[in-house]
Amino acid sequence: MNLEIVLTPLQQEAANGLLESLAVSPVVVLQGVAGTGKSTILQALWLLEGGTLLGAQHIPGIRQSHGPAAIEEAFFRMIEDAFQEYELVFVDDLTLVTNAARGGGHGRAHLLDVALTSILAEARALGKRLLFAAEDEVPWPIRRRAVIVRLGPAE
Repeated sequence: MNLEIVLTPLQQEAANGLLESLAVSPVVVLQGVAGTGKSTILQALWLLEGGTLLGAQHIPGIRQSHGPAAIEEAFFRMIEDAFQEYELVFVDDLTLVTNAARGGGHGRAHLLDVALTSILAEARALGKRLLFAAEDEVPWPIRRRAVIVRLGPAE
């Protein structure tokens, strides 16, 4: 089966920016508001580049299997498992993970930062690449290590 995803000019421009960024940085983020086509861009790049695409369908499974109090560890394990098989890991809907981690109550504010720092360190040690998609604020451990490609509003 040959799947082809047609991107708008704005989406294609972002996709090109992501490919250029992945060539020079092992951590890249596609940032844009809801409805701009971040998931579509990730799917197109995943079909082009290979690797694995972890998206919204995987996030609820994390909470169900580990509970909301363990979202950070479960997210770390999900990425760690992907690193066993793939050189490139696409993570769609990072905002869902950050929102779920924030929903865990006080005292959990920095646990996601710890998990992300560990994920990024492991990726670097193993020579893996990560491409995240996020709506709003990109968590600090990623923001300080990543090239961020911004996607403008839908046309």
